[in-house]
Amino acid sequence: MKEEGQSIFDEFETDEETGEVMIPRATVGVAPDLDEASSAPAVEEKASEEGAAGQETDEELPVLQFDFDFGEEEFAAPSQASEEDMVLQGIDEALAAQMAASLGPEEPVQDVQNGKKKKEPKNKKEAKGKTEPKKKKNLWTRIPLWCRITMISVCSLCLVCGLLIGTKPGRKIIYGLIAEYIDRNVVREDITPYPQPTLTPELPQPTGSVDNPLTPGATEGPTPTVKPRKEDYCYNILLIGEEALEYFGGSRSDTMIIFSINSKEKKMHMTSLMRDMYVQIPGYADNKLNAAYSFGGTKLLIETIELNFQVKIDGYVKVGFDDFEWIIDRLGGVELTLTAEEAEYLRTTRYITNPAYRNVVAGTQRMNGNQVLGYCRVRYVPTANGTHSDFGRTERQRLVLSKLFEQYKDSNIFTLLSIMNDCLPRVRTDVSKADMQELLQTVVENRMLSLDTLRIPVAGTFEDVFVGKSEVIQVKWPKNIEVLHGFIFGTEE
Repeated sequence: MKEEGQSIFDEFETDEETGEVMIPRATVGVAPDLDEASSAPAVEEKASEEGAAGQETDEELPVLQFDFDFGEEEFAAPSQASEEDMVLQGIDEALAAQMAASLGPEEPVQDVQNGKKKKEPKNKKEAKGKTEPKKKKNLWTRIPLWCRITMISVCSLCLVCGLLIGTKPGRKIIYGLIAEYIDRNVVREDITPYPQPTLTPELPQPTGSVDNPLTPGATEGPTPTVKPRKEDYCYNILLIGEEALEYFGGSRSDTMIIFSINSKEKKMHMTSLMRDMYVQIPGYADNKLNAAYSFGGTKLLIETIELNFQVKIDGYVKVGFDDFEWIIDRLGGVELTLTAEEAEYLRTTRYITNPAYRNVVAGTQRMNGNQVLGYCRVRYVPTANGTHSDFGRTERQRLVLSKLFEQYKDSNIFTLLSIMNDCLPRVRTDVSKADMQELLQTVVENRMLSLDTLRIPVAGTFEDVFVGKSEVIQVKWPKNIEVLHGFIFGTEE
């Protein structure tokens, strides 16, 4: 072990004359100091010359001679230089890190040996070998984009439909749209009175004693005003089946039905008015009810009904016989049951105008428009219930309308809209768009799925009399008005 104060060069030989340390050339391993770099070449050149000279005369190994002494303090320089290099290297690394952060991620370094690009670490955890596992895609992101868009659209549509159908304000919007659609497609007409026809079907006053306080007899000129009954919870629509009369020079109302919607009792009513009832017609002599339409059209007919029956008519819907036949065909016909007598009568008469359709039989069958129209006009053959004459005819008309109502009351909105699109242009009405919307809302919101029927005059409140050669129905008005008001407006509390 090296003693304290002993130099590491004590083990080397020294020149006796000069005192220089003799170090073999092969043992030199210390780089010259940076400060003495300028003198190193001269020393090496001198040593080379001396070595070359000694080699010529002696075979001894050449040695390096130093003209200065080494001490332990000379070996501190390399360690100090190493510390400085480490500091400088740390500064370089810090500057490189700052530049890399400002310039963004580096491009992958190409591995020259393998010909592949080395993947640079994305973060500190990956640089240390602690890479995070990749997040798995959820089910929604795996669905194709077009499919996601379709699903979102369908869900949005369902939400909108749910809000429209599931909420009262939403349904009100739907009722408004339907009312707007109906209003654009129906026919609006002027209901000014018809001009006086060439043939005036005036009838003389009937003979005999008749209890008829509202029609005291045949009169000319204006009729006393009677205020008809009107209730806010009830809306009355007059349904008119119009028959054109070419020979008469005009038309007549072959079918007259008061269709009532009562929101108080949540019911719908249908009341047939006999066309042969002897009534008072404003401005004309007393006559049959259907004569009012011939004299003054829809306007005069409504005034006549309000006067005699004391019921306010809020609007009307009118269909001609040809249009009625077409609509029945569009609806797919009506399933009816004929008695043997009814079937025989329809086969042998002209009530079914097309001979090709006079093939009806007794029993239940589906009848087309031309057949149904003939069936509704029959009055000389009793019905299955034994009802005769015009009473039997109105019963058949109510039966057909009731069958149609039952046939389509459960249909979806798309089916009904398709039917309305075809049938509405054949319908004439004066019901306003606002009233249509209110009526739709009343019927649907109150779930009015039944239809009650009535005929005026009721049994036991009339008698048949002859006026000249014409047979008319003389009505006992007080009783019929009482029954009619109770049926339309409901019982009073």
